Amino acid sequence: MMVGMDVMEAFSPATRQWFAGAFAAPTRAQTGAWAAAAAGEHALVIAPTGSGKTLAAFLWALDRLASSGVPSEPKRRCRVLYVSPLKALAVDVERNLRAPLAGIRQAAHRLGVTEPSIMVGMRTGDTSPEERRAFGRTPPDVLVTTPESLFLLLTSSARESLRGVETVIVDEVHAVAGTKRGAHLALSLERLDALLERPAQRIGLSATVRPVEEISTFLSGGRPVSVVQPKTPKTIQVEVEVPVEDMSLLGQPTGEVSGSASGAEQRASIWPSVEARVLELVRAHRSTIVFANSRRLAERLTARLNELAEEAVEMKSFPAEAIGQSGLTVQKAASVARAHHGSMSREQRTAVEEDLKSGRLPCVVATSSLELGIDMGSVDLVVQVEAPPSVASGLQRVGRAGHQVGAVSRGVMFPKFRGDLVSCAVVAERMRDGAIEAIRFPRNPLDVLAQHIVAMVAMETWTVEELTALVRRAAPFAGLPESALHAVLDMLSGRYPSEEFGELRPRITWDRVNSELRGRPGSQRLAVTSGGTIPDRGLFAVMTPPSEKSGAVARR
Repeated sequence: MMVGMDVMEAFSPATRQWFAGAFAAPTRAQTGAWAAAAAGEHALVIAPTGSGKTLAAFLWALDRLASSGVPSEPKRRCRVLYVSPLKALAVDVERNLRAPLAGIRQAAHRLGVTEPSIMVGMRTGDTSPEERRAFGRTPPDVLVTTPESLFLLLTSSARESLRGVETVIVDEVHAVAGTKRGAHLALSLERLDALLERPAQRIGLSATVRPVEEISTFLSGGRPVSVVQPKTPKTIQVEVEVPVEDMSLLGQPTGEVSGSASGAEQRASIWPSVEARVLELVRAHRSTIVFANSRRLAERLTARLNELAEEAVEMKSFPAEAIGQSGLTVQKAASVARAHHGSMSREQRTAVEEDLKSGRLPCVVATSSLELGIDMGSVDLVVQVEAPPSVASGLQRVGRAGHQVGAVSRGVMFPKFRGDLVSCAVVAERMRDGAIEAIRFPRNPLDVLAQHIVAMVAMETWTVEELTALVRRAAPFAGLPESALHAVLDMLSGRYPSEEFGELRPRITWDRVNSELRGRPGSQRLAVTSGGTIPDRGLFAVMTPPSEKSGAVARR
């Protein structure tokens, strides 16, 4: 296997020149990934946040695109498919590809060789109808998408634009592997391979994963896979702070309010101390990300931080003797924090991300929307309010700070109550030791199987044997019993175990004589409107003048 700078010899001169000017040397994760890619192997790259995993996956593919030129057949132009578990991460990757693409073009110009013309497109839930139609006519060289959007592409005429795919990059593979969403993606990848002349090379990226064998099997469907897991040193510094002297007094009456007209009795709360300390940390650092475990808490904490900052400005600007009848006014303080979560529109999220990266905004209060590998620039500190959902989640969040090769990631946790203090302490200790939770992908989720069967036969006729072979190539369904598959086919074709289900319409036609499966009228529309495993929350758009979409609110 090639090591060090030797691996760069496999790249074109323009790519080598750009990389040498932009970086001192490739990281061990990059050299390992490029060696596996050059050998045509499936690869799982496991390395800490900030070790250059995304570039490790993309640079080889971009170099091949630049060297091979544009295919003569327009429908086969899309040769690299990037799958992200988050829309925001997909947008971030599309934006970050601009630098290497521009750098390679400039290097090619200096060398006097043909400048590559590489198009990058995106298909997510935020993609406009015009952009979706354009993909079917003129597909880009690189398509950035999500698992759900890939399913929709495969269940429409746009799948013809995927027939030229050679490389599939699955980012943050640990975020989907342990759920039904991962099983859904695994079947989509097998359906994609069925469209191609030869199966696409798969490259998985993850910062935190255990056990490695389980995730590599999930990624490759049991095929041989090269695991790239260099021992890259990454220092995590996590502190647990309790901003009150005695947590046992929380919830006790304060004795400050009494009398029947005073309302509810005041009780001791940790929130004023937490909010004041968080604001103090924000003021002491150039850029800070505060993580909360719910959107409600993120919005509430954002409002309180801005209120406290405004009060501090007013107290500093107003002398006591001027308050009375002076007629002086104080300019409202600029926001020190803004919220970032999945209910916000893409435009709002992008604006918040750019403000933090540019230094215009000192703090962002986020949920898991910023947990994965979104590039937020140079973040000095991560604050976690309440124990994170898991050790792996905590590592991902604290890893947002010091998101560069060799940098130290610093984080502070604030427990909300005494029981939460124990959780924070345990999670912090396991984070320092790298003792993350084990992931096990689900076996034989039949609801996911039913969705894909309807989608597959809606597009073309399948024999039972061909469909069975494809399904079992996906790791979550490798051990699917014949009885379970036939039970699903019975259900979808209208053969129900009881007359109580007689009103349910069959979704497919099963020709048992010829062992063929066909779609019924309306089955394709049903597949694309009911696909996926993320529950429908009934989101309603929230608009702010002048007709600017600010986000969505869930129906309760």
